[in-house]
Amino acid sequence: MRLQTAAAVLMAGLLSACTSNDSDDDMEVALTLADVPPVVRSAAEGAVPGIELTEAELELEDGREVYELTGLKDGVEYEIDVTPEGVVVEIEEEDD
Repeated sequence: MRLQTAAAVLMAGLLSACTSNDSDDDMEVALTLADVPPVVRSAAEGAVPGIELTEAELELEDGREVYELTGLKDGVEYEIDVTPEGVVVEIEEEDD
């Protein structure tokens, strides 16, 4: 819980530092997987069953907070965008 609060405070500070309304000013904050809320992590794991999550970021995209979780399944890398409420908004299969 303390880590989630720290992540929220960090994101609030970054948001307040951003004075432009331009969508090109999207922000990203690297997180540990332990910092990702359980509802977000569960949504990502449910979207790609069997995925092994490896990285997490909290992003501000078009004024909305979105968690981007990266992981591997069967040698394929996926990026899954999830809202703080646990709604999956995008799944990308990375081409290498």
